[in-house]
Parts: sequence; C-alpha cells; structure tokens
Amino acid sequence: MNFGNRQKNNRFKKVIVTKKDITIQAEDGFPLAATLFVPQDDTITQVVVIGSALGVPRYIYFKLARFFAQNGCTALTFDYRGIHQSQNENVSGSSIKMADWGALDIDAVLAWANNEWQPQKITYFGHSCGGQVLGLAQNAHNIDKAIFVASQSGYWKLWEFPYRWGVCFIWYSLPLLTPWFDKFPARALGISSVNIPSGVARQWAEWGRSTNYLWDNINQEALDRYNKLSFPLLSVGFTDDHFFGPPESVQKLLNYYPQTESKVQIIAPSEINKKKVGHFGFLKDDFAHPLWNNWAQWLLT
Repeated sequence: MNFGNRQKNNRFKKVIVTKKDITIQAEDGFPLAATLFVPQDDTITQVVVIGSALGVPRYIYFKLARFFAQNGCTALTFDYRGIHQSQNENVSGSSIKMADWGALDIDAVLAWANNEWQPQKITYFGHSCGGQVLGLAQNAHNIDKAIFVASQSGYWKLWEFPYRWGVCFIWYSLPLLTPWFDKFPARALGISSVNIPSGVARQWAEWGRSTNYLWDNINQEALDRYNKLSFPLLSVGFTDDHFFGPPESVQKLLNYYPQTESKVQIIAPSEINKKKVGHFGFLKDDFAHPLWNNWAQWLLT
C-alpha cells in the first residue's frame, strides 16, 4: 500500500455530511452517547463503527469519522460506558468492567447500525483497546471488514526495555490504587485523556499481568467467538509507539484473531513524511492523505 500523498485526481470525491448526536441503549439499559456522520442525500449502504481507545471520548475521532463519511461511508462514533457522556448515575464506576465495553457497548452499537440501516456492509475501525475487545461482542460476526490501529496485546513483557518496566509498574500498582476511587484518575497519571471507571482500571491491570492478556481471563464461549471471526483485517502499528503499542504487541494481537484474513503494517514516521506518530498522532487531520485516504479505500473496496 502506498503511504504517500495521492495525486489529486485519484482522491475520493467529497460529499456534504450531516452530523447527528443520538443515544443507543445497551442490552442492560445503559445509555451510550453516540454521534453519526452521514453522507447527505445518499443511501446508507456502508457503515463504519469506530471503537475508541481506552478512556478516549468519541469527539477525538470526529475528524476521522467525517472524512470517512465524506468518502461515502456512514460513520458512527460512541463513548464507552463510564466515559465522557455515556453516564448512568445509578451505576458506580467500580462495577463497570473493561469487558463490558466489548460485550455490551460495541455489541449494542453494531446491532443498532445493522437494525437501523440494514447496510450492505458493516465495517469496524478499532483504536487500541477498540481492537482488543471487539471479539467479546456477539454481533462482531456481522462485520465485513475491520481496521485496527495501534491495537495490541497488553502483556507487559511484549514491551522493549525500558518501557516494559513502566508498563509493569502500572499493571501491579493499579490494583493498590483503584479501591480508593470510583473514577480512577487516569488523566493525571498520563495513561488516558479522561478519568476511567475504577472497575475498568482494575480489570485492565489484571489482563496486563497475564501472558495472554484478556484471553487468559474470558470464558470458552468468548474464546470461541474470537476464534470464529473471519473478516479481512488490516492491523496498523507505528515504530515510534513505544509506550502504548510497540510493534511486537501489535503483531501479537492477531494471534487471537486466528481465522481473520489479516495483514499487518508497521509504519515508520519517515515512510509517511512525518517526524512522529506515536499512539494518537494519526488522528490529526494532516494524516488524511498519508493514511486516512488509504484506509477509506480499503474499507470501501
């Protein structure tokens, strides 16, 4: 795949996009805040659901979602339960689990998109943990194609020195801190853009201490679901994503999606004429033609 800028006449034709905020109710009744980006006056034939990274509000993905919609693919972003605008005052943060984000939240959004529009194709874009927990969703089998970006297995020994010791410290210290908080102060610690439910932080650390990460901590039914998913999957990592998604951890994740038609691309910033990318740099709109254009083309074909 060519990561350079495309010639102008090869770019997608841009269309007008409408933006709409909605609420999607999960199976257990939890309200999920979501935003749609829909190509105006166009029949909805293809949908891309965007699964966020840990503790990242959906608005961080708005530019990317709008770009997908401008190029003909209705985009749906949402906040996981306990994040930003997806709140329920009757549910404590200590009772929310990271597994809920896949089994309940992603599942509900995929079901809503399928039931609301019955599109010809449902695709998925998962950033970081958005790629990890996808297989927990029963409706993941409805996905026709997926892109994971900086999605990884979180076992700390997959990190290179000296970063592995920082990750190890996080996994072993979080359980000592979470009992003191309902909302864990992840933002202050630099591991998330917003504070996260303490139950999420506790389970995340439990997974990170396990050799096979979350796959050592789920039941056989969920494992079978991961093993049966068979859509084409493009997984992208960046050589300078040292702390959150190093290349070895990105490659390891695909072991847990064994039946997908998977392809891995590990990109150095210099390949796309950038000085750095890291874990979040690709979300800046000046990455549209080095990366977003290629991703939109891959999803739409």
